[in-house]
Amino acid sequence: MCGIIGGNNFNSSSIKDGLDKILHRGRDNSTIEQVGDFYFAHNRLSIQDLSEFANQPLWNEDKTVCIVYNGELWGSKLTDKLKSKITIPFRTTSDTEIILNSYLEFGVDSFKDLDGMFSFCIIDTRSKTAYLVRDYIGELPFWYSIDKLTNKLAFCSEKKGLPLSDIYMTSVKTVYPGTYVEYNYETLYHSVKTYYELPNEIIEHDRDTIIKNIRSLLGEAVQAKMISDVPICTLLSGGIDSVITTYLLSKLYPKLEAFVVTTEGGSDIKFARIAAKEFGIKLHEIHMTNDEIMNSIDTTLYVTELTKWQNIGSALATIKLGEEIKKHGFKVVFSGDLSDEIWGSYGHIQAFHYTPETYDIARRKLIKDVHKGNFPSQNQSMMWGGTVEIRTPYSWRPFVEYSLNIPPLYQNEKGHMKPLLREAFKGEISDELLWRKKVWFAQGAGTSDGIEKIKDTLKDRLKNQFQYKDDLNIKKFWD
Repeated sequence: MCGIIGGNNFNSSSIKDGLDKILHRGRDNSTIEQVGDFYFAHNRLSIQDLSEFANQPLWNEDKTVCIVYNGELWGSKLTDKLKSKITIPFRTTSDTEIILNSYLEFGVDSFKDLDGMFSFCIIDTRSKTAYLVRDYIGELPFWYSIDKLTNKLAFCSEKKGLPLSDIYMTSVKTVYPGTYVEYNYETLYHSVKTYYELPNEIIEHDRDTIIKNIRSLLGEAVQAKMISDVPICTLLSGGIDSVITTYLLSKLYPKLEAFVVTTEGGSDIKFARIAAKEFGIKLHEIHMTNDEIMNSIDTTLYVTELTKWQNIGSALATIKLGEEIKKHGFKVVFSGDLSDEIWGSYGHIQAFHYTPETYDIARRKLIKDVHKGNFPSQNQSMMWGGTVEIRTPYSWRPFVEYSLNIPPLYQNEKGHMKPLLREAFKGEISDELLWRKKVWFAQGAGTSDGIEKIKDTLKDRLKNQFQYKDDLNIKKFWD
């Protein structure tokens, strides 16, 4: 994971200030470059190819095309297939160069073949064009603004790095999943284009076949996302999603270590201990006090750039996890994120007693909107806490494309959400873990009760982004 920033709405001072504000996204190398008045910069967290040759911005051999990139390409058959088609010689083993060379060879058509989580900008000096590209589901944050008076562009991994004033709420946009912004920095013209859309055809497999495919695809997803030149670990809340992720990792990575966060009264710790013992892995227990929770709210608002108070309990617990994971020497951590969106296993969906048809619409909307809340919130929280990259097998594109099109009639069985996911691991994981009652992350960690008590105060503060920024005892949004 890294931090990227750039555009022609920066100057030599503001680009450095913006890069400093997202330093937590990568501390291994920081570099600023420019072409004319178009600046671009990068904070690197080294995960693949740890050498200095893979530092960014990364140029092609004749220095006509450059990339700044945040993300990972997975070590999958899709990536291998793409790389095998590229004839340009590779100078590094970094996935950054795969993206750069595939663009050089196939142009914007190459974006649809990328298998990973990413946000990147390609600067092509031959056509005076910059391309802002985000992965198919929006797993990583990516923001931009185009000044309405000058038409000049600024982009950044996080909002706090953008050179903004009182036009904050109206000028900032997100690069939508599966799209790219094409911006000519000479004519100042821009357009937004779609390169990917999720398939929308319900599969006709029988129940047993679906269960087998879920098991197979999740196994492939974990293996694909294990690509790393640094040690990996996992989050283990004791819920079904993190339990399955941890179980699959433990089969492939015998030295696996897991982390759980809890407060007094949190229920996750009990099930995390059961899972760790069952899988034979080391469990790190991270305890938060009520005072820590209350004292970390301002930091959490700054870090996550949230708009919904409901996300705060999860985010502040994730920041704490990031801190502890870093202390133990890890840069990569796995999680169970996106599973709830895929299966529509949220209380408000179940409470409305959706029909299969409306349930299907609801879960697709959850997937479509996940880039607005859960994904950037978790990503930014983990990065701030420890400059740690978070990965989730459930967001692997082949798994999402398949599981999202499972017939909606399997939404709930005998009072259990995610029945087919649980059945897929029957006989491999104990029933005590497989059939644990659903609790959401902040509830299981025990951080939700305190947040609930001050929700009205949080709602008021979130209504006005400027109202709370000057009260922070950390770096401010703006100088």
